[in-house]
Amino acid sequence: MLRLLATALALAVPVAANADPQKYLCNFTEHNSPRKIDDGGFVPSKYMLTIDVENSAATAYDRLVHEIYQAPIAAKFSKKNNGTYRLRWKLSGVPVTITKTVDYGIPDVIKTKFNLRYSLLFNPETLQGTLSVSGGGERFASAAILDCKKANKNMAFR
Repeated sequence: MLRLLATALALAVPVAANADPQKYLCNFTEHNSPRKIDDGGFVPSKYMLTIDVENSAATAYDRLVHEIYQAPIAAKFSKKNNGTYRLRWKLSGVPVTITKTVDYGIPDVIKTKFNLRYSLLFNPETLQGTLSVSGGGERFASAAILDCKKANKNMAFR
């Protein structure tokens, strides 16, 4: 009788799904902006995304994130009505060297730091996304197309 009662309770009480965060390894495939070639190096070729839909949390990791923070950083996560995900993250203090040629052909080298804003629209069904990057000194903006695949390991940068 106790076994029957336990079975009935187990079937009657819904249990919340405890889905693990999903990792995605994404590769830059092409530019999607007027500045096709000159992205300033701010669109790295590989990204590792970790998305936890259940807890509305995500992280982003690429070579620039590694250079500044040495670990993945939190990204703001939202799920849009059409099922796509939006991830947003910021990088502060990205080291940049700008070389300008001034009078008489003498180069002027300026070392500075930029703050960049990233926004990714990601379709979990097609595993494709559109990444937008903005910030920097002269109203820098670029966009890229990413192809992703589900991953079960972490990415490492050196």
